[in-house]
Amino acid sequence: MPELAPIPFARLNLEQVRERLLAAAAFGESLSPDQLEALAGKLSTGLSIYIEATQNSAPRAHRPAVPGRACLDFRGHPR
Repeated sequence: MPELAPIPFARLNLEQVRERLLAAAAFGESLSPDQLEALAGKLSTGLSIYIEATQNSAPRAHRPAVPGRACLDFRGHPR
């Protein structure tokens, strides 16, 4: 599969998260912490791409996700 341009890739990520959350809600399905963390990562990636595309600032440095550290405070620091 060819690599997508940044905006279509971001849109795809956000749509996948939306569809997964809607499906879980529609069928009363519980999502595990790992599934939620993966969805949060997709959201973060998609939003970062949109931010970079719509602002004239330098690209944000990518911070790799630390396993087991899904809870962050309002500053983005692990709790």
